Amino acid sequence: MKQTIFVCVCAALFAAPTGLCATTSDWLSAPKPNFPPSALRKGSEGSVKLKLLFAQDGSVTSAKVFKSSGDSVLDETARNAVLKWKMKAGAIKPSDLTKGRVEEIEFRQEAMMSATYPLSVRAGFGGQDQWKRWIHAPFPYYPMDARRLRHQGTVLLIATIGKDGGVVAVQIFKTSGYADLDEQASKALRHWKAHKEYAGQKLGVPVRFTLSVR
Repeated sequence: MKQTIFVCVCAALFAAPTGLCATTSDWLSAPKPNFPPSALRKGSEGSVKLKLLFAQDGSVTSAKVFKSSGDSVLDETARNAVLKWKMKAGAIKPSDLTKGRVEEIEFRQEAMMSATYPLSVRAGFGGQDQWKRWIHAPFPYYPMDARRLRHQGTVLLIATIGKDGGVVAVQIFKTSGYADLDEQASKALRHWKAHKEYAGQKLGVPVRFTLSVR
C-alpha cells in the first residue's frame, strides 16, 4: 500500500503577475511583460495605465504613463512592453491615431498554489479564491513522527497582517488536537506575506493535515 500525505491550506478569508487587463480581442500581438526581478524582491505590485498612440498599421508609436503603479520600475516595464504591441487593423478607431487610447497592465504577485515533495507528500490551497490573498505562503512541514503516529486534523489559525503584508502575529483559534501539527502550521504561517490591501487585518487560516492510504 502507498501512503499519500496531504497538507491542505484552506485560507478562510482570503508570483506570477496576472498580466495585462487590456481587451485581448483587439490585439494582433500583445505579449505580457515579465515581472521585473527587482520589483519581485521588493514586493511591489500595482496597475499601470498608459495612453497609447497608433500608426495606421496598428503598431504603437507612443506610450505615456497616464497613471503610475507607484513603482517606476513597473511603470517602465509596462511602457516598454506596450511599445511592442500591435492592434488589429479592424479595431483601430480614428481617435486612436490622434488622441490615443488608455490601456492598463496589472502586476500582481501570487503565492505558489500547490507543490509535490518526496515520499508522496503533497500540499496546496483548497481553491483559487483561498489562495489569491497571499504573495508568499510556504507550506507547513508534516513531521515524520506525526505521520508515523497517524496524527491528523485541522488547526484554525488567526494571522495579523502588518503594514508591509507580512504576518506579525499568529494565534491558534482552534487546535488540531495535536501540538506537533499546531506548531508546524503556526511556524509556517509566520513566514507568509499577504497583499498589502490586507494590512492591519486579521485573516483566518485553517490548515488541514491528512493521511491517505492507497
